[in-house]
Amino acid sequence: MPLFSTRRHHPHPASHSHSNTSRRRERYYHRRDPDHVAGGYRAALANPNTTSAGRRHAKHELRAMGRSTHVPFMTKVKRTLGIRSTPRRKREQEKHYEREHRLRRRY
Repeated sequence: MPLFSTRRHHPHPASHSHSNTSRRRERYYHRRDPDHVAGGYRAALANPNTTSAGRRHAKHELRAMGRSTHVPFMTKVKRTLGIRSTPRRKREQEKHYEREHRLRRRY
């Protein structure tokens, strides 16, 4: 250990892991923006791939934050029918274009 170190070494009990300490430090330096967190939960409510348990959790968290949990009717219909905003064919074309473009950039 360096001679003039400002950090002190405290042995961790066996039950604590290093991830807890990094989370603790993260809280002080990188605070989560409540609007971004709420936006993530709102996105989970609109996402057709989110499970019902995930939606329940998102609604619970939004209510705890005092936010609206309203999901538009058309979003529910689209989720039920599996309709996406971008048609599959167009998504595949864009993916193919990106792949070709990446390969051309390499050479």
